[in-house]
Amino acid sequence: MKLKFFILTIILLFARGCDFYSTSLWFFDNPTGETNPLYRFFGVGWTGLIISNIIIVGLIIYAFYFYSFKYKTKKQTSSKNLTDFVSELYFNEKGKFFQIFYKTPKNKSTLLAHTGYVLVRVVIVASFLATFHNICQYYNVTFYNTFRELVGRPLYVIYGLILFTFIYFSYRLWMKEYRLTIDSNIGAM
Repeated sequence: MKLKFFILTIILLFARGCDFYSTSLWFFDNPTGETNPLYRFFGVGWTGLIISNIIIVGLIIYAFYFYSFKYKTKKQTSSKNLTDFVSELYFNEKGKFFQIFYKTPKNKSTLLAHTGYVLVRVVIVASFLATFHNICQYYNVTFYNTFRELVGRPLYVIYGLILFTFIYFSYRLWMKEYRLTIDSNIGAM
């Protein structure tokens, strides 16, 4: 677990650095094309973007540290399916799975740990997608221009891939913990 934490943290920092490099290609020449909401809606400059990213990445690393070294998977469950198990993880009772999407869970430590596990991976993917997009656009790469003409607005494709990544890693984590819990329940019998 220590090695995975270290490797993913280094990849996260590298990915964010790549995103900052590719953003800086545009930002200093013509920042009006910047899509970051902090700049676009609130007028936060380069220093503000760096500070906010340091804070956000620091929080993600902390949550991932919590998942990697402090969090313990639930050992017992009476759930017969994944949605009831996830409901038990977050709310201590079955039948509340959909509340995950609009209500703060009772088990804050589970939320913190799962947020760290998922976000470290999602932010890595999102950062590399943004880097690829920015560099291809800045250097006027032919195949990417063709792709842009085909899809019209590549940011929608990028946002869709980020959402898919979030859903995929959430589901993967839930299934992993569900299987571990079921296996420990079978082993205890």
